[in-house]
Amino acid sequence: MLASARDLDAQQKAIARRTLIAARSARFGSLSRLVDTVATGQRFAAATALVAVPRMLAEQGIDDTADAEVQLRSLTYTASDGRSLDGLMDYTRTEEVTRGQFDRIVLTQLSDVARSASVVGAAVRPAVTGYVRMLEAPSCSRCAVLAGKFYRRNTGFQRHPKCDCRHVPSRENVAGDVTTDPAAYFDSLPKAEQDRVFTNAGAEAIRAGADVSKVVNARRGMTTAQTVTGRRRLVSRDVFGRPLYTTTEAAKRGAVRLMPESIVELAGPDRAELMRLLKSHGYTT
Repeated sequence: MLASARDLDAQQKAIARRTLIAARSARFGSLSRLVDTVATGQRFAAATALVAVPRMLAEQGIDDTADAEVQLRSLTYTASDGRSLDGLMDYTRTEEVTRGQFDRIVLTQLSDVARSASVVGAAVRPAVTGYVRMLEAPSCSRCAVLAGKFYRRNTGFQRHPKCDCRHVPSRENVAGDVTTDPAAYFDSLPKAEQDRVFTNAGAEAIRAGADVSKVVNARRGMTTAQTVTGRRRLVSRDVFGRPLYTTTEAAKRGAVRLMPESIVELAGPDRAELMRLLKSHGYTT
């Protein structure tokens, strides 16, 4: 794993611990205090991810020159499914949300905003053509079989709630230097942990020579960042003739603002369009 990615993981885990402790304390007090607590965590998570992007590129020997400045404030006070953070945090104060579900929602907001920051931070750098998914052990079987794959920048990051896998900006012809082999990860685990993560039968099949990816249904329970938060599903909005995820946070009156992942999906390989959309929706200057 890249040293810069390891450093980012340690920073993000520290931010998550501090934010979760503070959020638990603020949950049933003032709503504004709870929202500000989580938004502060979002800001630190996004800021550390943005700082890590050029470091990860430099470690891979990729030009880290950016042609726009990322607006950090555009990534906070918005939930990862596009609704306002106020709305999501107010929902977590209802009786139907258990303490465990509350923790999962808060931690998901932090990990998702860090990935969104990485998406935008990579998008403003012309040398970056995509990203590699890197594990943060211990990992579940769903994440393990996706580890180390190179994805074009407009491919959604598949994740489950609380997923802490890293979005590492890269370029296709060097991405092999930062990949993680799912089979190597399986082999690194003790037998008991193999059985726990991959199930007894699945682990036994892999030990007998079965392909890890074929044993695990990689996409089961995995979604992209704007699909599900907590127990409520976001309905996409028709934008430019296609369903995309949006937010009204920080949008001009009567307008909607595209989420970062939807922008890179919409722009596809057209970098000029990508940069235009990032700027028009307030993510860059």
